[in-house]
Amino acid sequence: MASGSDEPNPEDGKILSPEELDIADDEHVTEIDEGRYVVSSDVRTDDSYGNHVPSDSGPDQASDPAPEPDTPEFTDANVHQWLAEQMAESNSRYGFDVTAKFDGNVDQQQVVSNDIITVFESFMLWYGRQMDGSTSVENVLGILLSESNVPVKHPPENFKRMVQSTGLSPDDSIADLVEAIEARDGATF
Repeated sequence: MASGSDEPNPEDGKILSPEELDIADDEHVTEIDEGRYVVSSDVRTDDSYGNHVPSDSGPDQASDPAPEPDTPEFTDANVHQWLAEQMAESNSRYGFDVTAKFDGNVDQQQVVSNDIITVFESFMLWYGRQMDGSTSVENVLGILLSESNVPVKHPPENFKRMVQSTGLSPDDSIADLVEAIEARDGATF
């Protein structure tokens, strides 16, 4: 659209009237203080003083209680479906929502992020912390990976950095490298 044109551009959107901008009477809004509001995705249930108010209340409302809504049936299938929908509706590219049992204790963790490394690292750290409070997370993760049937391939740069961190030179032997790693109680990549 050329500058100064009087024709409306549909991409500019609709101009809102002052009445449309007034949110005080919206059923999803509760005023908590003068000019301060809480906006809910559900219909409000409290007045500005925190008193419970049915969403369809009004001056002419009869004193008959409203029928209670049906209680949803909780099954594995619909709980998993709900969790999947919540994750899909997230604005993040990556995430997980897991419930796990560790020696009789159940713990839950959910992380969403646009950074795949953050999500993976959060999961690994959370899982490692659940294993054993007396062993460091780094050791727990190292033990789990070394004992699993999943080979882990490290980029050559990681190996070079690990070798350089020992302070050894090219003149040192592999036996010297092994001894340096043993002295450190393992290698950190």
